[in-house]
Amino acid sequence: MCDTDSMAIVASEHGGFVPCEGGSFLLDDGAAAVQALPWAKVRAIVDRFEQLNPYDRRIVPGSVLNIEGINFDSESRQRQLYGIGISAKRYSLFIHEGPNVILVKASEHGLGLYYRPVEGRDLACDTARWISEGWLMLVRRALRLHCEEPDWFGLPVMRRVAISTPNVMTALRKLNCDQARPYNFALSPVITNLSGEQVLLLGPFVKDSRRWRTMGYVNIYDGKIHTLKPPTLPAVPHTFDLMFEQYWKHPEFKSLAPDGNPCKGDTRGLLKRCPVTASGFRLIGKETERGWEQDDDVSTLLPSLVWYDVNSGVTDERSRKRLREIPLSSLEVQTGLSRHTIVRARRGHRLYPRSIYTLRRAARICEHKSRSNSN
Repeated sequence: MCDTDSMAIVASEHGGFVPCEGGSFLLDDGAAAVQALPWAKVRAIVDRFEQLNPYDRRIVPGSVLNIEGINFDSESRQRQLYGIGISAKRYSLFIHEGPNVILVKASEHGLGLYYRPVEGRDLACDTARWISEGWLMLVRRALRLHCEEPDWFGLPVMRRVAISTPNVMTALRKLNCDQARPYNFALSPVITNLSGEQVLLLGPFVKDSRRWRTMGYVNIYDGKIHTLKPPTLPAVPHTFDLMFEQYWKHPEFKSLAPDGNPCKGDTRGLLKRCPVTASGFRLIGKETERGWEQDDDVSTLLPSLVWYDVNSGVTDERSRKRLREIPLSSLEVQTGLSRHTIVRARRGHRLYPRSIYTLRRAARICEHKSRSNSN
């Protein structure tokens, strides 16, 4: 498991084999395994990278690699960490001693975009309390230990968004005139829409999660007000228990399963590299969601990526027929293109996309004028 600035090493105090499907070693019972490095070997590898330290050793001594502090207890003694990984950035590291499980790191990837159902922060793993409680339940369930669902698991999942557009502010003022001000926040429930109509629900920013089910939400597309309970819209609100269930089953798309097939929700073991073969090209716009810069922006809830039709660089048959019906001199005047370029377009030769666009536009204009004159 590796990120841009860190990697997780399979290691134990004395090394040895660790059972793992798809591993290249075999245990006495024939089960597949991977090799765990001894802690001393890991330290030796780290120390070897001291040669690459480009800084003044009096100011920045030691290696350019560093063993992170979560590997050590309060008395600086190294301790054994265990980990559960769902995908590359969805993982948790913990201490496991009998029935006791203590999280030391819980990934917020894929969870941090939702608004917290409970206040507080877990200082042991330096993450939001609700994320650590959710991860703890997942870990204990995977280890087949007794676990109880948090009492907020049945609450609807919310996104926090900023009131950054006039139409959003106008819609929210139907619910709360005082709160619906520019750049105040609103809540948007995550739903599965079954109505067949455009639906984006926004409600007032209420921290008390007990009110989320029954308070009013306005659909910004038609201005109608709805509630989740009782339901006034053919839509299924996502709850945190459903969200964590889906989170756990998230497949790793960037790797292959041990058997060489694409990963599924229940894939486990040592994953393989996934070769990528370009089978075609698709033009997309340079538009981007403002949410990449401001993750509370309402644009993160709306589709914004523009897909363009594939442009082969050749005029289609219908366009070629139109161009052959229009005198060359008229096309030259309309487009500003050379006669040679227009002839190539008529014959179906490759042109610059801009030239094709200009010729198609000129053909439509000429056709429109012809129809107007005939009428």
